[in-house]
Amino acid sequence: MKGPSSHLDLPTADDSVIRIQDDLNLIKNYLTPAFLKKNTVFSCLEDFLQSAGFSAVTQEDFESIPVTAMDSWVRQNSKFLDWSDMISCAADFYFDTQMKAIKFKSI
Repeated sequence: MKGPSSHLDLPTADDSVIRIQDDLNLIKNYLTPAFLKKNTVFSCLEDFLQSAGFSAVTQEDFESIPVTAMDSWVRQNSKFLDWSDMISCAADFYFDTQMKAIKFKSI
């Protein structure tokens, strides 16, 4: 069972396309080169997005990406079911990496 969505899917003005509403800076923190190399054939977020024909130079660019197109790209180019699944796993990977960096040991 997947956890709650990490982003809000909001319709555009014409209600025909659902667009990504994630914070680009946060996504860049989560989708690190280490995570992408481990889970895709891409070495950075920019390559991952550009190979799909997406741009994320600005927050507005990123928000203009249709979730359905991103979900399809993620399914085809990673082990994840969709964008939400990828971001959720990336957040877990980021957290684990940060905890290891401070040498946190679980009890």
